[in-house]
Amino acid sequence: MTEPTNVEQELLLGIEAGIAQLFRSGKSALRDYSHGFHPELQPTGFNILRMIFTCAPAQASAIIQQTGLDKSAVSRQIKVLRDLGLVDTQPDPHDGRSSFLVPTPLAEERMEILRQRVKNDYRDRLVEWTADELATFSALLERFNASDPRA
Repeated sequence: MTEPTNVEQELLLGIEAGIAQLFRSGKSALRDYSHGFHPELQPTGFNILRMIFTCAPAQASAIIQQTGLDKSAVSRQIKVLRDLGLVDTQPDPHDGRSSFLVPTPLAEERMEILRQRVKNDYRDRLVEWTADELATFSALLERFNASDPRA
């Protein structure tokens, strides 16, 4: 691999700065969305809930593996989600010692409202982008995220 030129180094630093800003913006949106979903829901719990939606039915062990969070942290957040009426458990039909996490009807209702809000937020932010620009941006984000060896 050749050493990047000065121009390439500047571009890489600009990309890093842009991603850092995107990360800060994403953290802020996550706090806002989690609080809007339920005032007592922390961003970590909201991320776990989103994972449960994506993988439902989901096992706690899969969430631990996917998030890289400590088992006790995931257990605490699942307890909060259950106490808030957002997650329920179903027995694993193949293993009586195990159970699956599923969103409750309340969580499904609130998630649909949130999805509409997210779509509106991004539509407003990207209103001046062409369909080709949106497709390119989406494809490049997917390619970038797929290239992360830590993912």
